[in-house]
Amino acid sequence: MDLEERLQLVMRNTEEVVTPPEMRRLLEENPHPHAYWGFECSGLMHIGTGLVCGSKIKDMLKAGFRFTVFLADWHSWINNKFGGDMEKIRYAGEYFKHCFTALGVKGERLRFVWASELVEDSEYWEKVIRIAKAVSLRRTMRALPIMGRTMGLADFETAWLVYPCMQAADIFYMNVDVACAGIDQRKVHMLARDVAEKRGWRKPICLHTHLIMSLRGPESRMEGKFDENEEVDFQIGVKMSKSIP
Repeated sequence: MDLEERLQLVMRNTEEVVTPPEMRRLLEENPHPHAYWGFECSGLMHIGTGLVCGSKIKDMLKAGFRFTVFLADWHSWINNKFGGDMEKIRYAGEYFKHCFTALGVKGERLRFVWASELVEDSEYWEKVIRIAKAVSLRRTMRALPIMGRTMGLADFETAWLVYPCMQAADIFYMNVDVACAGIDQRKVHMLARDVAEKRGWRKPICLHTHLIMSLRGPESRMEGKFDENEEVDFQIGVKMSKSIP
């Protein structure tokens, strides 16, 4: 596959790439660059994750990328998914793995990594602190809507401030060339690029896909989460996903 074919695969069905010249140069210089996409383990996989994310990951693999599907269990805990019940969060992550496999997202250059694996290393937390020291509180708070939350201080948890810094640290700790996400993640990706410039780190290229509108209307994005009181049997979900050819 030549450069133009690889580039076409990577660029198609995207909202934006920051920046296209950087992406072209990366593909020229590296036959197997490293990309990642992070997912909160928040519930059943919806059509946006399955089709938009799944098809783009397959494009990246075809274009020669090494790809990490990042299962953000700690981030889900911070964001109070399933009421912060880590056992349910882990069930949801395992279910996501099976769903991606059922969608044909697989291969020797694909790997699944849990946030739990990163947080065991003190070097990861050093990255988090260095990022936090490089950005203002105002800038960090502007990135908080990546969690799907609107701002309001009445019930604000201090732990939420750690989330954008962790998401940026994920990129640098895993030595990612391309950070993939929906366009709603743009603010934290721009934060990561700004921090890279301040710290003398390599800037990640950012690939953003479209969001599928929720049935609730254009002001809402599609989500796969559940109310924390809703009963969900993930063992059944995992078994069902395994049965898909």
